Amino acid sequence: MIDLYEGVELDAAQTAMICRGLLDLAAVDGLHETEVALINDFYTSSGGGAEDIKVLQEAGFDLNEAAGILKGEQAETFLLSCYMLIYADGLHSNEERLRVGEYASALDVSEGRLEELHVKARLYLLSVLAQTLKNRAVVQAMGSELGLSDDVISSAIQKED
Repeated sequence: MIDLYEGVELDAAQTAMICRGLLDLAAVDGLHETEVALINDFYTSSGGGAEDIKVLQEAGFDLNEAAGILKGEQAETFLLSCYMLIYADGLHSNEERLRVGEYASALDVSEGRLEELHVKARLYLLSVLAQTLKNRAVVQAMGSELGLSDDVISSAIQKED
């Protein structure tokens, strides 16, 4: 299975900024319980406390501030996390796509690299499904629903078999 965050190290300020950005993204189409849970899991697994999520939400998100804190692989980690968040509620709206594009632009991540990160997130989700579901037709259908090509889906399924 793909390790989304292999080798990435974040300090407390980077983790907090990523969570603030995720909260900003989640608010685009209304904060969902699954999104808050995902953000909370990310934050607490990085050393933050569950009660701090409200504090992060109140702090808001400033993209210029984020660009000063999130560089290189930390910026990519944020964008990858954005895609994971988008799929947490099962919806990938145009507003969310636009917002992630704004983030990428401000963080100096090219459109091509952003698409690679989006594919990586979808492959991760598909690999989790392939590990747990034995019905490959369902996994194939889910991969198609995620917008992945048949070749990419087949390759991901074979890696999990």
